[in-house]
Amino acid sequence: MEQKTKSGFSLYVNSNENIQNALFLREKKKKYRMGLIIAFVVVCICTIFAYRYRIYHRMKVVKTITKELTESFQSFAYKKGTICYSEDGISFLDGKGNEKWNKTYSIKNPQASYCGDYIVVASKNGNEIALLDSDGQMKKFSVSYPIVDLEVAKQGVIALILHGDNGNYIELYDAAQKKLVSIKVTSDQNGYPMDIDLSSDGQNLLVSYLVVDGINVKSRVALYNFGQEGEDSGDQMIGGFDFKDTVIPKVSFMGDSKAVAIGDDQMIFFKVGKTISKKQTIAFDKDVSSAAVNDDYAAFVFENQKKTDQEKYEAVVYNKTGRKLMSHKFSSEYNKLLLGEKEILLAGNYHCSIVNFSGHEMFKKDFKKRIVNISPTGKRQKYLITYENSTNLSEIY
Repeated sequence: MEQKTKSGFSLYVNSNENIQNALFLREKKKKYRMGLIIAFVVVCICTIFAYRYRIYHRMKVVKTITKELTESFQSFAYKKGTICYSEDGISFLDGKGNEKWNKTYSIKNPQASYCGDYIVVASKNGNEIALLDSDGQMKKFSVSYPIVDLEVAKQGVIALILHGDNGNYIELYDAAQKKLVSIKVTSDQNGYPMDIDLSSDGQNLLVSYLVVDGINVKSRVALYNFGQEGEDSGDQMIGGFDFKDTVIPKVSFMGDSKAVAIGDDQMIFFKVGKTISKKQTIAFDKDVSSAAVNDDYAAFVFENQKKTDQEKYEAVVYNKTGRKLMSHKFSSEYNKLLLGEKEILLAGNYHCSIVNFSGHEMFKKDFKKRIVNISPTGKRQKYLITYENSTNLSEIY
């Protein structure tokens, strides 16, 4: 750029050379920006491929947990750690395997549920209940009839199915053990309760019933509401559907406005609001061997009798909109299917396999000791594995 001065003012005049330089610099900047974009895309693609196809070859013991083990010992991921419970008590381990709190009780044949901060443990076919928060503060109480099933909401509201003398009861208790609702259901009017799930806000309860009428069998999915809509209905039930020639052993909320019912030959998605409506049905052409559900995903293992031993089982994961995310065929025997954050865990007595949501087997291992229990933890790549005489917090790498 040439500069000329006239009457104290500076004038700038573009020469042809300076125009060429400016165009060159502009083109160079474009190429630089394009290079950055290409590099970013390459990094993203590499990250996706690393997730899809990464393989973990080893497993190391982070910590050995010294506990007296009983046959009732179970565990599950909770926040950034693991809840361990049995008929003698319950404890919380952090991500490093350190015990943060430990509470004792006597609950035979324990079953557990959790939502938000609250954990509830109750005796299957017994009367005892323990409600705990994230700090380990525990409240214990008993109910009048044997407990069939239980769920808990994020406010500490507990939903129970109780087996009474002349029918079953649906009962709700708040965190202070105050009875909020008691509804009697009979086999003649409603059927036999198979499963329940409580919405996280404690407002809606989903129940699956098995209805037997002579030689005819059907399932009934019913929605109970404990707000104004339920009060207006008279019996708290605000909607439901019958499904002929189908057994539905599992119902689950997927968030407060969506729910799913899992049958032996189909999966039904519902929209939940002031009533319940069917949104989508997915039919199964294979036998359901196992199922696991959380707020975001539904995982299945199907058994295919027509395939060879190399493809005896097929693991499939769906999201809450009903879209199939992955399929993985395998032949190893298993007895547990678990859902992790972005993977499923398949475990047998002496074998464990972890498959991501792209259908890629990330890790597999044959164990010399029999696996009694295994569960994900609140930390990625870490699992709590219980053997017959010890429990290890283990990490794959």
